[in-house]
Amino acid sequence: MNLTYLEIDHARDGYDALTGTTRSEFRDRLRLCWLYHEHALDGVALSRDEIDRALADKPSRNYVDAQTKGSVRRLDQTIQTIRDAADARAELSVGWLRALHAHLCADGDEAAGAFRDRDTSPGVYNLDVADSDEISSRLEAFVARWHEDWSRQHPVRAGALAHWEFMHIFPFDERTGMVGRLMLNFLLLREDYPPATFHAMRRHDYFQALRSNRPDMVPVVVDAVRATIEAAESIDDETRAVAFDGVS
Repeated sequence: MNLTYLEIDHARDGYDALTGTTRSEFRDRLRLCWLYHEHALDGVALSRDEIDRALADKPSRNYVDAQTKGSVRRLDQTIQTIRDAADARAELSVGWLRALHAHLCADGDEAAGAFRDRDTSPGVYNLDVADSDEISSRLEAFVARWHEDWSRQHPVRAGALAHWEFMHIFPFDERTGMVGRLMLNFLLLREDYPPATFHAMRRHDYFQALRSNRPDMVPVVVDAVRATIEAAESIDDETRAVAFDGVS
């Protein structure tokens, strides 16, 4: 096994050991981080106030605010959906991916779960993607390869390879990036690994990996998982310091 994966597995011990208040505080911070950076990857910069207002379901100020609020709340709910699916050890399938996309869409959106019917470049991603008439067969082959090949590899490597492949099929006109990253994190969480949150400051690395060869996505995902572990460790250190100060 690659030494990098062994390092991740070793570092995960500390992450898994988080309990009580520390784990709860980390989950809260991770939630905000996930919502912010996930939107930032697609070019939507959110303020802390916008995220807080959305999560608190405050009244919308205008149309744009309503759209932002809806997007944040649906993503937040979908993150919980993949956590629940991971806990239940749900299986990856084409139907599951389409349902995941539908979770991110507003009620009544006709595009919910529907494959794209255009062969245009997918916005900010600028990738070579499957022709629209090949999406269904390519996704079926993708899921088959997951079960027959990638799922047998280390979970971090397997998730990275699957994410790259999914993004080059690019099944939906909008929100494919979100679906692909949620899928990746579902695959990680299902194997009890921390989620990979791609930070906006490393946006170039992420997009460069997508535009390169499939294995180039692996170190980017490794770094993202490691960053999650390090963030958890920093909170644990803060908690220990406060506890020490309280008895000194």
